[in-house]
Amino acid sequence: MMNSSFLNSKKSSGPCYCRPVSHDFSVPWSQRHTFTIALIFIGMVLSPLVSVADQPTDAEQEQEFLLEVRPLFKKYCFDCHGNDQSEGNITLDMYESSQQVLQGQTTWLKVIQQLQVGTMPPEDADQPSDEQRKFLLGWIDKILNGIDCSREAHPGRVTIRRLNRFEYRNSIRDLLDVDYQPAADFPADNEGYGFDNIGDVLSLPPILMEKYLTAAEVITDQVTVALTSEFPQIMRQQGIEMEGGGKYSNGARILANQGEISTQVEIPADGLYELSLIAFGHQAGDEPVKMAIRFDDQDTDTFLVKTTEQRPQLFRVKHRTTAGKHKFAAVYLNDYYRPGGDRNLIVNRVEVHGPFDENPELDTLTHEKIPPEDVARLILARLASQAYRRPVTTEELDRLSQLVHLARKKEDDFQQSIQFALRAVLVSPHFLFRVEANPPESESVRMLNDYELASRLSYFLWSSMPDEELRSLAAQNALRDEGVLEGQVRRMLKDPKSNRLVKNFAGQWLNLRNLSRADPDPERFPEFDEPLRAAMLEETERFFSEIMSEDRSVLNFLDANFTYLNERLARHYGISDVQGKEFRRVELVSNERGGLLTHASILTITSNPTRTSPVKRGKWMMENILGTPVPPPPPEVETLEDDESSRLSRSLRNRMEQHRSKPVCASCHKLMDPLGFGFENFDAVGAWRDLDGEFPIDASGVLANGETFQNPRELRILLKEKNRKDFCRCLTEKMLTYAIGRGLEYYDKCVVDEMLKTLVANDYRFVSLVMSIVHSDPFQKQDSPPQ
Repeated sequence: MMNSSFLNSKKSSGPCYCRPVSHDFSVPWSQRHTFTIALIFIGMVLSPLVSVADQPTDAEQEQEFLLEVRPLFKKYCFDCHGNDQSEGNITLDMYESSQQVLQGQTTWLKVIQQLQVGTMPPEDADQPSDEQRKFLLGWIDKILNGIDCSREAHPGRVTIRRLNRFEYRNSIRDLLDVDYQPAADFPADNEGYGFDNIGDVLSLPPILMEKYLTAAEVITDQVTVALTSEFPQIMRQQGIEMEGGGKYSNGARILANQGEISTQVEIPADGLYELSLIAFGHQAGDEPVKMAIRFDDQDTDTFLVKTTEQRPQLFRVKHRTTAGKHKFAAVYLNDYYRPGGDRNLIVNRVEVHGPFDENPELDTLTHEKIPPEDVARLILARLASQAYRRPVTTEELDRLSQLVHLARKKEDDFQQSIQFALRAVLVSPHFLFRVEANPPESESVRMLNDYELASRLSYFLWSSMPDEELRSLAAQNALRDEGVLEGQVRRMLKDPKSNRLVKNFAGQWLNLRNLSRADPDPERFPEFDEPLRAAMLEETERFFSEIMSEDRSVLNFLDANFTYLNERLARHYGISDVQGKEFRRVELVSNERGGLLTHASILTITSNPTRTSPVKRGKWMMENILGTPVPPPPPEVETLEDDESSRLSRSLRNRMEQHRSKPVCASCHKLMDPLGFGFENFDAVGAWRDLDGEFPIDASGVLANGETFQNPRELRILLKEKNRKDFCRCLTEKMLTYAIGRGLEYYDKCVVDEMLKTLVANDYRFVSLVMSIVHSDPFQKQDSPPQ
């Protein structure tokens, strides 16, 4: 009997109907943005979501539901889950046909769970007979598992998707080499089905449109447009290593005292070069940061750096020099420090462009005389095609070129006119949204074109736009050639950018993002500090990364004989012979730890500030490992006694057993608590212990299926050996949801079943799961919109 299918839904009951996204562009604007904002409206079509497809209903099946099944639920369940009652956010009287039961499978899988373990109806209510309970279980199972996959073959439809904050930041970085951080300024992205890249919930409120406009200005102010492959005479040196000062975030360097940050550059030929850098200041005192740009031993210009980290500034100077190695430096001139105020200079990035001639009409010329409009068109064609993740159309390019012409008429220089048009690209819906065309009217399903497939692939594995290799393959319509797609997946998973899959998918699947908000009581856990918090996160991310990059079995997530530690975390774990701050792979020789479930990151986010929480740990495991979410507790449930006298007189397990003896609590605690208590040897920050205060730890338990265990090691083995099917289904559903950007529907069960067969056939290898997702119909095809 199916135990856990599509339970990662954000909906708690009822058919999984979707709602359109609200796109509101009614934002205030000034004259300076008129041409930019106008582009938002041109050519934009917002595609609605598809409703659940109708499925022919078998007459006998329908009659059985109406005459035999629904009356039993009415008798035993509607008092709490019908008649305007919705205990645990579950309502059953709304289902009036067997087809509605199929469409509302999330709710009915919860019903199966409760009927299986005998927790519903509650002990103090009328109970169905064993035969009635068996009949209901069999009928629900028959409906939910009896899908005709040939008849229900739907790839589904993904709502037009706005880039979330992480995708936006990565796309800007990969497009323009600018590390713009929107997280502190942009409104938080909503989550659906456990992830923040779901098209259904990524709306565009007016405040966010204002943030995009501001961000486009800030970003383009940091961009020095240089000619590249079309003009080989032009030199561009970016991302140059800098020396001096101290390390700051994202490769920047900081001067806290007067001095210089410098770099060596190789000048290929005599000529005029542009020196540029991105900088900002920590402002203090009665004047802003003062900086000089120095070439070799000559100060070329002095600037006041009035900007802050939220809006760094681009500084540029022209300098004529000779071929060879030269020194380029930013010099901090006015150090200031008083208690409560410290003035510093921070340099983000250094670039050298050239050689240029001195034609003022173009500011950026090759040795040939090329009209400025042609140069602008070439630059914008390249940038817009990358930003839109497809070739820019002639009409789109004409509009962008017109913006350059308008800026030039206002006496903007060439650089500024390109920046102005680039702002239009960055606020275009073709950049901010991932738009996929509808199928032709004559077809119900459309195969995505190669550009759309490349985009889906890159945002799945890299949370960013396709790189040059993917774009080139898409241009040749070669992504689906034999072996090409598989080769690209393996290449991308080996690329450092795949760490974004670790941070964004694993970070949300495992709730690792909650670690930054964990707040263990410093009196009870004085060993917990920020270096330990950081080490906890890095252990789990490196562990996930190895399983991904080395194509290991996903069952290692449940139990493995290795992990990644530095000295700080190893000491916390009681493991010797690990020295230094650097992380390294460590073989685990004891049976205490193994797999994700014993990582301090997981154990900390599933604890309370003052103690462990078997309930939180059990709930986390049911939702993220076994794919079986638990309904929220009813409002009348009393909290657990946790005062000092209770802690001193009874163990936590004893107090929990008394708490869950109440019928209203027992149904869910019967499922969660054994899982949570199985890891009670680990305290609230993941350190091993044998005592809870003065009471010996009892980590034994009995699972809902009757399996028993005595300690964490035995529980991990049980989960790996007896519950691997549930775990693999849970992982598959969550990764598929993340990959396609929508919640799973009842007809997706057929696809998931095939993926699980592929996973088993390939020894549970991680890459085989990714491959099966990439080759699946939901990933490669799109349903037509509803009529």
